[in-house]
This record gives sequence, C-alpha cells and structure tokens, in this order.
Amino acid sequence: MASESNKMTCDFTDKPTTQSYFGSIADFTQSLGPVNTEHKAQVSYSVKRKFLWMWAYEKTADGTLYLNVTLDKEINDPHVHNVTQVSTNRWNHHVEVKSQETAASAWLHDLIREGYDFAQK
Repeated sequence: MASESNKMTCDFTDKPTTQSYFGSIADFTQSLGPVNTEHKAQVSYSVKRKFLWMWAYEKTADGTLYLNVTLDKEINDPHVHNVTQVSTNRWNHHVEVKSQETAASAWLHDLIREGYDFAQK
C-alpha cells in the first residue's frame, strides 16, 4: 500500500492560517521594491538572484509556514531555526513561522530586507 504524499507545496488554499502568514510576508517582501516571484513547489522571490523561499508540506498542519532567506553572511539569531552554509559566501537561514506575530515581526522583516539587499548585488 502506497503512503500518502508529503511533498512541498505553495498552495495554502486548505490552510487558511498558513495562507495568512504567507500573505503578510509576501506583502512585506513586495513592498521592498521590484521582485520576481515564481510558484513551483515553493514560492520564491528574486531580484538578480533568489533570496527567499516559502512553503509548507502537504501533511503540515495549518499554522506552520517554512521559509529560507539566503544571505552572503551567517546571522546568529535565536529566532532562526537553522543556518546552513550552502557555498562560499552563501548561507541559508531557515525560519519556521507559527504565528502572525512572527510573520509581522521586525526581526523577520530585517532578515528578509537583508536578503533582498543581497539579491540586488
């Protein structure tokens, strides 16, 4: 018997709380200036390079949104779930958004703004 899929998704139609977190972060990201948006398994944002990805998993309960912000440096912040160096001068900062407070927080906006600035270089 095949098990149910648990693929990444950027379709939050059946996850209204997750959709609200996504909408808040997407609105902020688009307010930074011109960005390109791509919807595949994840929603990604780019300027000259990609800097932000957001997704959930098919089996993720409503109310959890995952995101990665890529920077040219490592930011040590207790809000960041995990930081991974993916290449020279490239660090992915993984955040789990589980509240509207986090989605609208100054620290998350600062992280995304740094990603946006990096993506313009």
